Amino acid sequence: MAEEDVYSDSGDDEERLQEAISTLMTPGSSFVDAGRGRRLSQASIKFFQIETSTSTRNLSIASATSTASTEISTRNLVAFLDGCDHGLIGSDGKIRDEYILQRQSVNRPATLNKIPLLCDLTTSAEITEVDGWVFTMLMVSGFAKISSKVNELNIINVFPIADGDTGANMKVCLKLPVRNLLLDTSDNILIAVSNLAADVLLNGQGNSGTILSHFFVSLAEEVRSLRKARLTVDEFATCLASAGTKMDAAVSDPVEGTLVSVCRDACRGLEERGPYSSLEAVLANWNEIAQRELRMTPDRLVVDGVKVLEMAGVVDSGAQGFVYLVEGMFLASIGELPNAMDANMFKSAKFMTADESTTSISDVDHTVTESKFRFCTEAAVLLKEGVDAQTAIDDIQKAADEDGIGDSIATVKAPSKEGGDMVKIHIHTNEPNLVFELLQPYSRDPVKLKKEKVEDMFVMRERMHGGSSLDLGDAKFTIMGLCSYILPPSLDGLDELFTLPVFFVPETTEEPIDVRFVSDADACIALNQQRHKETAIKYTTAAPNPMQIKIEILAALGSGRPLLLFLMSVDKRISAIGRNAMTAIGLLEPDKKALIKVFVHGWGFYEAPFIMEAMKCAQEGKNIDEAYVACKEVGDRNFSFSNFVSSTTVRKLLAWRPGLFPKGFTVEDNSFVGFGIPITIREDEEILTDFQRVRMLTTVQNQAKSMLELQDAEIARIKKNLKPDEKITKILIQTVGRPDYGYQYMKKLKEANVPMTNDAVTTVYNCGMISVATSNWGDMSAQYIVEKV
Repeated sequence: MAEEDVYSDSGDDEERLQEAISTLMTPGSSFVDAGRGRRLSQASIKFFQIETSTSTRNLSIASATSTASTEISTRNLVAFLDGCDHGLIGSDGKIRDEYILQRQSVNRPATLNKIPLLCDLTTSAEITEVDGWVFTMLMVSGFAKISSKVNELNIINVFPIADGDTGANMKVCLKLPVRNLLLDTSDNILIAVSNLAADVLLNGQGNSGTILSHFFVSLAEEVRSLRKARLTVDEFATCLASAGTKMDAAVSDPVEGTLVSVCRDACRGLEERGPYSSLEAVLANWNEIAQRELRMTPDRLVVDGVKVLEMAGVVDSGAQGFVYLVEGMFLASIGELPNAMDANMFKSAKFMTADESTTSISDVDHTVTESKFRFCTEAAVLLKEGVDAQTAIDDIQKAADEDGIGDSIATVKAPSKEGGDMVKIHIHTNEPNLVFELLQPYSRDPVKLKKEKVEDMFVMRERMHGGSSLDLGDAKFTIMGLCSYILPPSLDGLDELFTLPVFFVPETTEEPIDVRFVSDADACIALNQQRHKETAIKYTTAAPNPMQIKIEILAALGSGRPLLLFLMSVDKRISAIGRNAMTAIGLLEPDKKALIKVFVHGWGFYEAPFIMEAMKCAQEGKNIDEAYVACKEVGDRNFSFSNFVSSTTVRKLLAWRPGLFPKGFTVEDNSFVGFGIPITIREDEEILTDFQRVRMLTTVQNQAKSMLELQDAEIARIKKNLKPDEKITKILIQTVGRPDYGYQYMKKLKEANVPMTNDAVTTVYNCGMISVATSNWGDMSAQYIVEKV
């Protein structure tokens, strides 16, 4: 498959900038990038849709933002936000052009290159009120602290399972919402906190992210109840305290010594110490209480009679993340927060530099907690009219209590930016599909939930703490290819592996994204965007230019060892990467050029089996020529595959490269197609050229109404293809967002007695961002190695 002009039905929903206003802004304006206006965050207007009469809809923009009084009636605030003659939303429910034009002076590009100083928190001793700008700078400061501690939070994560994702989840939960506060500023505390609450609802990932989003939704509700554009610091502290009292509702079975209890008690403690006369006093007391509660988590978290945090030698990671949020605000108020104004914290795939106070975390025991459930599963459901969010939550809780489908349930319910209500549910389970099926009847979309997420916690734990079983330190050669995109997570990251850059360019930004550095969380967000037609955008892919590849090759040759370079094809009709790689090699000095051996496999993105064979050879001490021969044998004879894709993916491929399909080929709606080649060893006369192999990537073997039926059909095909003296020795299953489908397929293979060796190696894993432009949520591929036995 070529790496250019791939169309993707993905979208930018997770970016939270809901209303497309590019047509409302003058092309060429300094606020429009490349002829596109950024999308304005609508926030959650539902927060403000309290009954109001038309007689009160006379509030002008100037009077709404006036500093003459901090008191704004609920009716006037609603009129300003929803449907008045001068408001953002007209009576027809649409954004008004005139309002947008008046807002041009505060619109900023979607790329945040500099953090505006909306207020100086170092003067907190003199700050007596909290408005939208103060709140924004507090959130920026708290996020800056968390961003500098992501790796630490991941490492100290031991409860409820040591899957090493607490820091990443908290950062994902807050990154875009906090950035959006800066892109769409408001000095109104109610608007700012409601914007944040609406944005964190869909961004919350994992246990910690979901619970954290519950806190901010609760805070928005408390601020709303005061009906004011700015709060006294004492009122702000009261809102924090009240939001804290609601934290037990974030999970079905609150556990002491965790994020829930520390957030609850740290906030509730503020009320006991008031009243407050300055922001500095609020932050100093909040930080002090939070630090105290955090220190007590090792003693308070008890599982089956065992103090698991104390045994592991850590505090609770989620609680620590929340305390870092509070600490960041406090440190900013006294001028002691490094990187507080560094816009890099909002860029993709970049962690902030860890600060000097990082806890010693080298001896954490990650074996103290085990889980009988494999998949961290989340669903966001845009509820249909008349459905109560609590009913959906109760159904999941009942299934967990009575049928034992899962544990670690956390929930958030709040208004949706799209109107109506939304509920988000997090659960650890072995049956993600059952969870989604239970929730589907409540969804406004009769076919899809708003968001799905399935992560293999066992793989995550092994990736974070298990280390690699391969040691290539003594290898006689290095390896370059699509390594970080296509290898199992346990094999990626070795110093002897180098990855060719691939770039995705979304039409919304027209800025290339280096896929090597996209996190799993960002890939999950992008894949969920693909699932909804209303957020579909076009992706193009950009191959690295020869100079970029040359730089990577020189880095790989830096050890003085030869380089085995894997390419799909060197035919310029097929692969721009292959074409540019050969050009890059031609730019090298003769001595460098002589160190490179190019292996062309011809099997598209199915490169993992060949790289893994080369890694095996390297570990066994074989030289580059021996590894080349072994890889060629696998590619020529032993490799085969099944590709399970939805009709949506097929249509995408048809639009992109119609020549890959038979003339007149069609596919039914809501169906599934199985591409593949015969699952057998190829004889000499059956060995194909790389061009022939590429054309076989879209050979249709089966069509079915469901993924389960397609899996059954492929299993029947495998049993028919395999000769009596052949067995499968290795299976790699790459999934697109749904690793549970892969394990389901593995179970079916075994139950059907498909011929496999007793020591057959099976690996299931998500393939990440590389699938965004070429696949859709729920697709999967299986790559087989067949040998004579």
